[in-house]
Amino acid sequence: MVTPEADNVRAPSLATLAVLESVLSSLRIGNAAPAIDIGRRHASHQAQGRANKAKQGPGKRLGAKRTGGEYVVPGNILFKQRGTHWFPGDNCMMGRDHTIHAAQPGYVRYYRDPDRHPKRKYIGIVFEKEQQLPAPMNAVRRRKLGMLAYQIPATSVEEDVVNSTTTYTPSNAEKRSPRSPPSTTTVRTSTSEPRGTVAVQDALSGTPTERKATLRPGYQYRQANWEIGRAAERSKAAMAVRTFTPGDRFAAWRKSAMRIAKNAERRQMGRGGKKGAKAKAKN
Repeated sequence: MVTPEADNVRAPSLATLAVLESVLSSLRIGNAAPAIDIGRRHASHQAQGRANKAKQGPGKRLGAKRTGGEYVVPGNILFKQRGTHWFPGDNCMMGRDHTIHAAQPGYVRYYRDPDRHPKRKYIGIVFEKEQQLPAPMNAVRRRKLGMLAYQIPATSVEEDVVNSTTTYTPSNAEKRSPRSPPSTTTVRTSTSEPRGTVAVQDALSGTPTERKATLRPGYQYRQANWEIGRAAERSKAAMAVRTFTPGDRFAAWRKSAMRIAKNAERRQMGRGGKKGAKAKAKN
């Protein structure tokens, strides 16, 4: 059924539709979000210690620290190196960073030893300035610790043997035994009796006196410790001191009285000096 109102409604014209379409398109363009070009920022420097192409670091001070023939003491550095360009020879040692140190006091020697290795170079220490390395085969080794071989005089050795030997005589039962014929045996007994003398200067007179030396611990012939310790009792300063008498109360009282008198005199002089200075200032 068609109503009168439906007859009055008319369809929009083409011009109206075109205007509406242009308006809608303009609205879509205005409400759309602007397109953003998102880019990446790359690092301009390398990280982890390589900034600006790090230059060469400071020198490590490698090389020889002592020349050949120079005198050194234990612990001195002879050569610093990376790797084993040089190896430790006689009386030397190598650290964990391949640094070669002196182990004994002496003179430095740079040398080669074909008997030990055909290509290696060694650094060693000798005890005498004229000594050379490598040492000949089967040569006598030099003593360490700065010690020299000392031969005891033959007369002293013979006297010591004579004084420290006893004669052993077999018993009657041993003489009668067929297995052990009678014989005389010499037995060496160890003793700590005095052997030789030691020259000690007297503190009072200044003249050297001879004293007995005995075998002490460490295989040394010298005076006993109590003799060395009591040597100060014979000095001039010790002789000038008055001997102490236990129970002498009079001497103790006299020293105390003298000390009190000296302190009083010292205080009086100090007070007088201040008063005198003030009186002079007033005048």
